[in-house]
Amino acid sequence: MTDSKHAPERPVPTSVLHDIRYADSVARAARSVPGVVRLQPGVVGLLRQFAAQAWERTTGTQAPDTAGVDVHLTADGHARVDVRIVVDINHQAAEVGAAVHHAATQAITDRPVTARVHIVDIDLEPIPARPPT
Repeated sequence: MTDSKHAPERPVPTSVLHDIRYADSVARAARSVPGVVRLQPGVVGLLRQFAAQAWERTTGTQAPDTAGVDVHLTADGHARVDVRIVVDINHQAAEVGAAVHHAATQAITDRPVTARVHIVDIDLEPIPARPPT
């Protein structure tokens, strides 16, 4: 008999794990591009953030921050990636977008990638200088 408070664990589908892993890799790569102020989630991304927060409160484990990145694995094995960014006013938006596109396509190495970068806003406040890494 199964305890009603503790439903049996179901394995997470591999495709979901890949989506999360790929989105995390792309998000980290995009955030590392100079001129990217932040990634901006869309409506679906906001819902995902709420679910991730609930997951963290329930399980105590942190979900990766993939806000602003959507990954869809196609039936033919390709990864379709959408990245929404906010660009610093002191950077050329087109150059930042191109750099994010390159970073996104390089972040996933085990399958073909089609990436789209959406510049959703220009931040009028300058970014404070980043400390050297």
